[in-house]
Amino acid sequence: MRLIAKGAEAELYEADWFGLRAVLKIRRPKPYRDPQLDAAIRRRRTVNEVRLMSKAREAGVSTPAVYFFDLEECLIAMEFIEGPTAKALLESGRVDVLNDVGRRVALLHKAGVVHGDLALTNVIYRGGEPYFIDFGLGQVVEGGGRRAALEFGRDVNVLLRILDTYGAAAERYKAAFWEGYREVAGARADEVEAAVRRIRASARYVER
Repeated sequence: MRLIAKGAEAELYEADWFGLRAVLKIRRPKPYRDPQLDAAIRRRRTVNEVRLMSKAREAGVSTPAVYFFDLEECLIAMEFIEGPTAKALLESGRVDVLNDVGRRVALLHKAGVVHGDLALTNVIYRGGEPYFIDFGLGQVVEGGGRRAALEFGRDVNVLLRILDTYGAAAERYKAAFWEGYREVAGARADEVEAAVRRIRASARYVER
C-alpha cells in the first residue's frame, strides 16, 4: 500500500484490491479518547460514510464504488477515481464546472444528503463526469422545513467560503454555482440561499 493522504480523521492508501486499483480509507484509533467511545465513533462514521455514498448514487450523483467495508477495522475499500479536481479545472478557466457542482449538490440535498465538506478538491472529473468523494463529515437530514434548509445552507457555505478566496472572480463563480443549484432545486433554492445569508450574517457579527 502507498499512503496518499493523512488527515485528522483518517488515512488514505492506494492499494491493489484483488486486481482492482483501490483507495483504502482507514480510521485509526485515537489514543486521547476512551477506547470504547473511540471504537463506537469510528464505526459509526465508517458505516455512515458508506450509507451516504450509496444514497448519493441513488440520487444520481457519482461516487467511488465501495468494494468492501469492515466495521471492526473501520476500513472502506473503494474505487480509485483518477482525474483532475474541480479546483484544477476551475483554475484552468472551466467555470462551467461550478454549474455541474451546483446541480449535483442540489441532487444530494433533494435526497436529504449533506456532504459535509464541499471543497472543490473533493470533486474529481473522470470522463467528463464529476465524482464526489469524502463523505466522512456528512449526514442525512430527514424531512424538509427550516432545519433542513439550514443544514443545506451550512453545506453550501463551505463551498462559498472557498470561492470567496478567488478575489474579483468570486461573485461570478458563486453565481455559476447557484445557477446550477437552482436548475435542479427550483424554488427550494430560495430557502437555502436565505439560510446561507443568515449563516454569513451571523459569522460577520461574531467576527466583529
